Amino acid sequence: MIIEHKSDHVVVTLDRPAKRNSMDLDAWTGLREAVEAAPGIAANRAVVIRGDARSFCAGNDIDSMRDLAGPDAAVAYFVDGMLPTFAAMAASPLPVITVVEGAALGGGLEIVVVSDVVIAGPGARFGLPETRIGAWPTVFLAAVPSSSTRRLAARLALVGDTIGPAEALQHDLVSYAVDDVDGTLERVLAGIGAAAPDATARSKRWLNRELLAGGMPDAAAALTELSRETLQGTEFGERMAAFLAARAARAAQRAGVPA
Repeated sequence: MIIEHKSDHVVVTLDRPAKRNSMDLDAWTGLREAVEAAPGIAANRAVVIRGDARSFCAGNDIDSMRDLAGPDAAVAYFVDGMLPTFAAMAASPLPVITVVEGAALGGGLEIVVVSDVVIAGPGARFGLPETRIGAWPTVFLAAVPSSSTRRLAARLALVGDTIGPAEALQHDLVSYAVDDVDGTLERVLAGIGAAAPDATARSKRWLNRELLAGGMPDAAAALTELSRETLQGTEFGERMAAFLAARAARAAQRAGVPA
């Protein structure tokens, strides 16, 4: 993770390109700490989260999920480790701006849905593939009533559709769908910078009141259910094993290893 301190904002760049910027516990913790630290610098007016042109964030690292040994370990990872990052984003007095130029999948899309302002480039893609491996999009389903629509959530979570920036804008999943993401980011930061800091913080707190009062507790309940029931079930075990076998086969094929 790369953290850059600018004159009036901090930029957090997810930097695990070999893993398509997927998140493990260290990454979730690093993002939370960066968000929580940003208001401590008086000049900061916003937090910007970015990935790269190929992938904004592919969600939770499958290897991290595979290594969880039992329900208590899963709760420690998801409820105690991951969820506080989303809560910090929602509760921060600074606007959290997410710039998506590539794929935002699973937990990556959950970062998007909890962010205050989202700028999507032409290569942005949004999807929730969790059900393919027997899991489900907990934080997204808890937070989406505060930010987007139930119909869109059903398409992404139940059907498995992946949508581009224009549809994401149509359904209020993103704030801007543009070709020039950096120019738009500059304009958004200028607008935030022109506003009074206390008024901005109060506006955000009121905007996020449903997300904080309902969405985060609902997300905790959903993550607990995922950890104690779904991830311990036969369906998830079988789906995960099939996914890992298919991934290994693809890696062998790329390496030229005979089947």
